[in-house]
Amino acid sequence: MKNTSELIERVVKLMNNNRAVYIQRQTKKVIAIPELDDLMDFMDSDEEDYELIYSEIEANPNNYYKVEPLTSRELYNVMMDFSNEQERRDSIPLVKALRTNRPMEAFPKALNKLGSEIALAWQLYYNDRLKRIFRTRLCKEQIRFISEQCN
Repeated sequence: MKNTSELIERVVKLMNNNRAVYIQRQTKKVIAIPELDDLMDFMDSDEEDYELIYSEIEANPNNYYKVEPLTSRELYNVMMDFSNEQERRDSIPLVKALRTNRPMEAFPKALNKLGSEIALAWQLYYNDRLKRIFRTRLCKEQIRFISEQCN
């Protein structure tokens, strides 16, 4: 890793691939363990012995930071912020979808109805927000490179 931005991009990519992600606090090494329905999937050990790695993490929890996915509230807020930033004709169906009983299901459906251009805009916006959220979390945990400043 050259900088915190690259670290965050790697973390986001691993989390999107259904991995439990840990960062070793001193070396800033990213450790990713396959997850299956919130359980560690030790059956998928092609490159590394995940069971040993996980045992090390459990034995020394203060040496590792577990990167948590967004909460449903955080995700909802990101979707609402995106919706509010869109042109009025696009934001109305998105905001309506977020005000339903099942906003996490309704939002993607509303996006798809609006077309691929807005769906792409959402993906770019979401990835950017994820990176900012994770950067803030890493800064709070004091996981950064010496040359970088936290805001």
